[in-house]
Amino acid sequence: MVKNSFLACCLLFIAVSVRAAEIKFLENPTWSTVLEQAKKENKMIFLDAYATWCGPCKQMDAETYTNQAVADFYNANFINVKYDMEKGEGAMLADRYYVSAYPNLIFINPDGVMLHKGVGFLDADDFLALAKTAKDPETQFFTLKKKALKLTSAQFLKFAAQATELQDEDFGQISRDFLSAQPDILGDADLIDLVMNYAFSLPKEKDLAYFAANKSKVMRAGKYTDEDFEDRLVSLTIQFALSEEVQVTEEIDFEAVKNILDKFVPERSFFVYNYFRTQYFLENKEIEPALSAFNTILDNPSKVGYSQLCNAMMNIGPTLYEQGKLEPVLTKFNAIVVPAKEAGLAYLKDFVKAIIYIKTKQTAKFKEVANSMIANPKTPEDVKKDLSQALQNMGTN
Repeated sequence: MVKNSFLACCLLFIAVSVRAAEIKFLENPTWSTVLEQAKKENKMIFLDAYATWCGPCKQMDAETYTNQAVADFYNANFINVKYDMEKGEGAMLADRYYVSAYPNLIFINPDGVMLHKGVGFLDADDFLALAKTAKDPETQFFTLKKKALKLTSAQFLKFAAQATELQDEDFGQISRDFLSAQPDILGDADLIDLVMNYAFSLPKEKDLAYFAANKSKVMRAGKYTDEDFEDRLVSLTIQFALSEEVQVTEEIDFEAVKNILDKFVPERSFFVYNYFRTQYFLENKEIEPALSAFNTILDNPSKVGYSQLCNAMMNIGPTLYEQGKLEPVLTKFNAIVVPAKEAGLAYLKDFVKAIIYIKTKQTAKFKEVANSMIANPKTPEDVKKDLSQALQNMGTN
């Protein structure tokens, strides 16, 4: 009897110990009392902004918040609170702290000032790293944002990575202002990385011209390929063409866009310009102008790389299907002769159709194309494997 009682006590102790590994949250408390407690204990606030329907939020509850190391660190360093953003004071906090996705993981000082945040599910290791970043004034995102223009290029590069991850709406202008203050926008390795990876656009046309003329500086870093540079030049050119320096009227000036593209990326201007027009009109539900722009591309395949053409068809195909305009465009695309130098990529035509069919849930058509490609000896083995897996996932043979 004593032995059984002792065993029962041990099991109870183990169960209690397991349950103890969790962050101790205040659930939907009155916000003013949270601030008071934070000031009294001189602690930062960790706010888990969630919604009851959010799957990743529930995953954080089950997997991350119950990790022992996470629980120990957060319980020791923060006032931890959870708010349903769709009830009570949640709506007020969502507006104050720019919550637009869940979970929103927000770190706030005792005065209610947001210092740092993360968005989306994080495993235990990443969640701990987020907390340590949030506690350090040298890495807190919103602290860095306030003094962004005074940061070194190395510090700004780290800030840029965070801003991109958080999809900060102000970063485009901040990065332009930062680059405007640099005597040489490619002056060191950090600035090169900034321009190549994070800068939404360059401040002035002279900066774009400088970047275009100094490929050697970028390549000297040894991190980027010719294709990386050319793709980045196209991206920076189109963004500059859409900037306020070029676009001076409410209606988009397509001729101005074309002139900038012709000037800085002449070899790719034809495709980029017409594909941009296609996407612009589709986004604005102007189907006929979009079709006209895309047909211009299809009517001039020699001016467009074959792989580029396939990617474009793959991307806009689902939208054309939704508008009931896919089949004639697909027929024209299918009739284009594959260039001899790219004969090994002939399978891409059918692959494009397969991707469009699976995205638009045309299962029968996908199955027909996929099985035909799998049977074709010219289809690469890795593509066959992916198609077979897709068929298996559909429950087909």
